[in-house]
Amino acid sequence: MKASLFVLLGLAAGCDSKATASDPGQPVKPVERSKELESCASSADCAEPLRCFDQTCRRTARSTVGDYYAALGAALTGEPSIAAYSQAIGQYEAAKISLPPEIDCAYGAALAAARANKEHAELAARVLHRCVLAVPVGSRLRDSAISALAMLGDSGLDPLTLAKPQLADLYLTKGPKKPASDKLTVTVTGLPQKSNDAVMAKVNETDTHSALLTCWQNAFDGSHKDTLAVSIGVKSAFIASEYEDEQGVFVVKLDPPTTTGPDAAADSCVRQVLEPVLKTTAREGYTAKLAVTIH
Repeated sequence: MKASLFVLLGLAAGCDSKATASDPGQPVKPVERSKELESCASSADCAEPLRCFDQTCRRTARSTVGDYYAALGAALTGEPSIAAYSQAIGQYEAAKISLPPEIDCAYGAALAAARANKEHAELAARVLHRCVLAVPVGSRLRDSAISALAMLGDSGLDPLTLAKPQLADLYLTKGPKKPASDKLTVTVTGLPQKSNDAVMAKVNETDTHSALLTCWQNAFDGSHKDTLAVSIGVKSAFIASEYEDEQGVFVVKLDPPTTTGPDAAADSCVRQVLEPVLKTTAREGYTAKLAVTIH
């Protein structure tokens, strides 16, 4: 009897107290919890310090003012929207709270919508790539970011830069795609009807059309904007001849240019093309604002 007791005690001393019947001798695997923006059933499913809201793991450290400006950015469009998102980012930086990825993704989408501005397009690619790297695969945010990145193809986005797990130095390295010249439309508006008919007839001549397209070409190469828009003040007045046997003439004068910066060259080019057209087609006195659009 005593010998049997000693045998049992010896066997017990040699057993692993942590072993289980289902997985003897194997270490217990830690529970993998959901990361930010991944799905959850309760906060226990989320990695610390995330909490489960609407079946999604979200952070609780937020900047209320930053979130306000993000909501404002979502309600606006164009430059005001971009400015609001920039304010949101500034508020998060001031509060020393890391920017939530959903705000970064929305900021990138706003920049992509304003991609006619080359600087906005480049920054959009960077911000959207950062968004893609931060959000889960299969999430709505990632799908929306990829769709916004696709819009930057015509701006020169090289998609291979998105394959890297880190941000690139430059994204728009392929050069923007240029619309075919035969797809462009030239419109001239703002003149009285009689003069407008004469000007349009002249503008639609091959030589004038080609010259205006050259203005568009030069502007596109400089700014990558699809649309060239120039406004010119024009005044036509009849000047009587001082000789009885001679008829008077209509004299056309253009207001001095007011455009500055990158668009000044396009303004000057359009003026050089249209000034002789206006002078040779004047049939009445008028004061007008001539709007020339090529897109």
